Amino acid sequence: MAVSCGPSKQVQTLTKTTQETLELVKKEAQRAIALTVEKVKNYEVDPDIGKEIIRNLKEAEKKIDTQLSVANNLLQNGGTKEEILAFAERTNVIIQSALTDLKSLNDLYDISTFSSFETATFFPAGGYGIPPEKQEEAKKSIEPIVQRIIKFFGDHPRQRFVAVIVCYGFSDETPIAKESPLYSPLLAKMRTNNPTRQELNVKLSELRAKSIANLLVDLIKINEALIPNPKLINYDIKWMGKGEELPYPDRVKDYHADDKRRRMVSLIWNVLPGSLYAQGLSNDTAMN
Repeated sequence: MAVSCGPSKQVQTLTKTTQETLELVKKEAQRAIALTVEKVKNYEVDPDIGKEIIRNLKEAEKKIDTQLSVANNLLQNGGTKEEILAFAERTNVIIQSALTDLKSLNDLYDISTFSSFETATFFPAGGYGIPPEKQEEAKKSIEPIVQRIIKFFGDHPRQRFVAVIVCYGFSDETPIAKESPLYSPLLAKMRTNNPTRQELNVKLSELRAKSIANLLVDLIKINEALIPNPKLINYDIKWMGKGEELPYPDRVKDYHADDKRRRMVSLIWNVLPGSLYAQGLSNDTAMN
């Protein structure tokens, strides 16, 4: 009677092919990590969001490494039919999930996801609400972003996503006097009764960023009928006031104290697979 000394040729072929596919997927995950680092550097992914994406990509790598270890063991020592089928089934799930996520992430990274606007486009001097006379101009500025987001949903109609929208407000160093009509409304929204100039400008820039974020959300709502399956989409909307912090100083070197280029709002949007940004999946109320 012949005794098997190792895995059959059929098992070797199946396992070797699967091993090679896993290696390719791992390389794609590593490439996605490098791209994410680059996108953060270029302000197209928020740093905190980038950390979350990279963390989850590394978790996917660990799953791939586990399956590679199993593949090596099967190639060296063989296995029962049940073990081989279980390995093939689990590996296929991991591969397909990773490929779907990596494709959508690569598609996202092919799109410009950073925009910046002078605050004068949206707000009157010293204001943080968008007045009626500026609504149309503001909508016209934001509408291209909305259309890019909705098109992305349409290009990936069956996938669960988290649309992460981060808005930053910046100001110059102009003081807000106590007799200014803006002072009291800002003070009412602060936790101090004697704010510094810097603190007031942080609050002003924060409220402006919030207004832009809310406008974007409102425009998405208006166009929600164009989204193939809105129930698959969650939203994580963030805004932050940077105050007198210089916006993107590596790009502009000659700012001055009352420079209008410092009075700006920037917006970063990313549509991420739920597995790469799971914390956003619990946010079910953002678009209600």
